[in-house]
Amino acid sequence: MNILITGASGFIGTNLIDFLHAKGFNKIINFDKVKPTNPLHVKLWESGNIMDESRLTEVFEKYEPEIVIHLAARTDTLSDNLEDYIENHEGTQHLLNVIKKTPSIKQAIITSTQYVYKSDEKPFPSADNEFKPHTIYGQSKVLTEQYTHNANLACNWTIIRPTNIWGPWHMRYPNELWKVIDKGIYFHPVKHEVIRTYGYVKNIVHQIYQIMIAAPEVVNHKMFYVGDPSIDSYKWLNELSLQLTGKKIKRLPKFIFKGIAICGDVLRTLKVPFPLYSKRFKNMVEDYPAPTEITVELFGQAEPDLSKNVAETVLWLKGEGKPYFEYWKSK
Repeated sequence: MNILITGASGFIGTNLIDFLHAKGFNKIINFDKVKPTNPLHVKLWESGNIMDESRLTEVFEKYEPEIVIHLAARTDTLSDNLEDYIENHEGTQHLLNVIKKTPSIKQAIITSTQYVYKSDEKPFPSADNEFKPHTIYGQSKVLTEQYTHNANLACNWTIIRPTNIWGPWHMRYPNELWKVIDKGIYFHPVKHEVIRTYGYVKNIVHQIYQIMIAAPEVVNHKMFYVGDPSIDSYKWLNELSLQLTGKKIKRLPKFIFKGIAICGDVLRTLKVPFPLYSKRFKNMVEDYPAPTEITVELFGQAEPDLSKNVAETVLWLKGEGKPYFEYWKSK
């Protein structure tokens, strides 16, 4: 069985390839515009951009995949311009066009994001097509979902909405959040619970695999949030701190953070980088749960124990992952 994954050079894709190999799948194609993060995956790489429909068609005709897992996307939230995320929606449209022309494909799994819906008044959407996007990135993924619904694909298809995913091969957290925690300079701004939905990456790839092998009546034309059950963000952050430093994270009053965030806003308008600003502070103190309970009930988790997953991540960070990050090379 040929499995083609777009964007498998990235964080989730790197873990997904390892997971599928462990399950005995050896015909995996990574279609990505960048070289794989893990050098062991280079032999699986077909260089290409999902914006190039002719190149997509060429690779699909060459391998005749039976399953397509679409991960390729720009996933940051740095821009307020929808055109900067054109690969997310227009790129998906190109992919859908090629899927429709490829009769070998039996199943497509299309990746969206939790950010397609965020509301303080009504935390969870009532239907798959109820959207209230958070950030322009979220808006680009609304279009991704709408294009998928309207594509009239002949194959089975499923949309997944990842939550806040973390774990080995995450290339941003080690240089930002985890480094700040390790230095002992991360402080938590609230004493009350802030409920968030995180997803350990190995639980995510487990859930993707379970969707891949599920009966069509369970997953076809369905949407699933992929992640772990929601928890207080302090629990996640504190477990990271305990295993990195042996110390608990300290809490400070919100007003201190507010003042620093305002200063950060001013510095950022002057093009001076600063780690804390009002948008990030707001993100730190407000709930943003996702309804992952159905996904966990249907597809489970590879490992539900947070402590074990943090330990595995720290082991990677101080071992296999160390050469990728200047700060961690000396740890």
